[in-house]
Amino acid sequence: MNLLTPTKGYWLTPAIIYINTALFILVALYTQSIMWFPARELVVLGGNFGPLTVDGQWWRLLTSVFLHGGLLHLIFNALVLANIGIFLEPLLGRVSFAIVYLVTGLLASLTSLMFNYGVVSVGASGAIFGMYGFFLALLTTKLFKREFRTTFLKNTLGFVALNIAIGFFGPIDNAAHLGGLISGFILGYVWLPFVRRRVLSSARA
Repeated sequence: MNLLTPTKGYWLTPAIIYINTALFILVALYTQSIMWFPARELVVLGGNFGPLTVDGQWWRLLTSVFLHGGLLHLIFNALVLANIGIFLEPLLGRVSFAIVYLVTGLLASLTSLMFNYGVVSVGASGAIFGMYGFFLALLTTKLFKREFRTTFLKNTLGFVALNIAIGFFGPIDNAAHLGGLISGFILGYVWLPFVRRRVLSSARA
C-alpha cells in the first residue's frame, strides 16, 4: 500500500493509478462487467481503433492510455507502474516524469495503430514500458554505481524480455509495448544531462 500512498516527491504516480482506477469503475458501471470489457464499448469510450483514430479522432491515442480492458489488466499495470514510478518520479521530478509518461504513451499508441490497425487497443502498458525503457537507458550510463547498474539492469531486462515473450502468446499489444520501450530508451539519453544535473544538485543539498 505504500506504493499507492502519495508522499513528497512521489504523488504523480499514485495519481495516475487513481485516475486509471476511477475510469475503470466508470467503464465497469457502463458495461455492467468487471473482468473483461467488450471491445465495442471500449471503442465508444475512447479506445485506440485505427479506422476512427485516423479519421480525425487522434485524441484516442491519449485516451486509450488511461483505459483498461478488465480488472486483471488494471491491477497488473498499476503494480508495475508503482514499482517503476517509486524510483523514477523522485529522480526526474513530476514534470519530466509526466512528459516522458505521456510522450511514450502516445508513441506506443501510434505504434500500435501502425501494426494493429483493426484492433482496439487500451492500457497504460505502452507508457509503462516507456518508463522501463527510460530506466534501461539510464542504467547503461555511469549515472549510478556499478553494483546498482548491474543488479537493476539484469532485473529490468529480465522483466521486459519476459513480458515481451508473453505478449506473443496472448491478446497483448506487443506493438505498443515495443513502441513505448524504444521511445522511452531514446528519451532516456535525451534527458540524461538533466537527470545528471538533478542528481548532482540533490547530492550537494
